[in-house]
Amino acid sequence: MQTFQHTISARAGDGFNVHVTFADGTGGVFDLAPYMGYPCYEPLRDRAFFEKVQAAHGTLAWPGEIDISPEAVWADAMRT
Repeated sequence: MQTFQHTISARAGDGFNVHVTFADGTGGVFDLAPYMGYPCYEPLRDRAFFEKVQAAHGTLAWPGEIDISPEAVWADAMRT
């Protein structure tokens, strides 16, 4: 059973926040700051690169195959 919604749109916000909309029409803000200590997310420290965020395959994605689990996006964004 799916306990999350796929991300259908994404827009970079302030800091490491991404404004997201889910398939069911709900939305929220996903805060990527807690993940920035992981080496795979190092390129996102460049603001111009961070702003290339897009909704792809139901989650957040950036060029270079950088993404995050859709479950994490849903859980964090729905807390806001």
